[in-house]
Amino acid sequence: MTEKANLTPRDWVIAGLAALGEGGLDAVRVERLAKQLGTTKGSFYWHFADRPALLEAMLQLWEREGTAEPVAKAIAIADPAERLRQITKGALSVTGRGASVGRAETALRAWAAQNSEVGQRFARIESERIVALSGALAALGYEAAETGRLAKALYLTLIGLYSVRPYAPELAEDQALLDLVERVIAGAPGR
Repeated sequence: MTEKANLTPRDWVIAGLAALGEGGLDAVRVERLAKQLGTTKGSFYWHFADRPALLEAMLQLWEREGTAEPVAKAIAIADPAERLRQITKGALSVTGRGASVGRAETALRAWAAQNSEVGQRFARIESERIVALSGALAALGYEAAETGRLAKALYLTLIGLYSVRPYAPELAEDQALLDLVERVIAGAPGR
């Protein structure tokens, strides 16, 4: 257990994302998180004004570390094939700082479907992810019309992996997506 004095806002955010992934938005409760972190609700209120502030911090962390930073890192890779591989491998991470990435992503999608503000934000982030994939595909030599469709197909395959991991791990075979990416690379007009 983490001692109260050592807890940071990030600890609460990660615990919130883990709870979201395990039980949905209703599972992100201050009292539950405090118990899980081995502290009191007072520690939470030292860092956050209220639950909505925590939810916003969770979205910001997901946006920054789940999209902005990995996309920026991938764009810096000169070889488009390696860029596409790295984007895919990064997205297949099972856990991020103790929270299940797939479960959190799936729960975030459910939240986005119920809340128009979160939905708009989520749609913007997913669009940024598709643009990053499209850029790598275009650099491989695919035509503009084809890059969008291929990027969406790869992205939707990833979402499918995320959604079945909790109940059908044998179906959620990461290697299947990695093999698909290799076929897309091998079939690129620029190869």
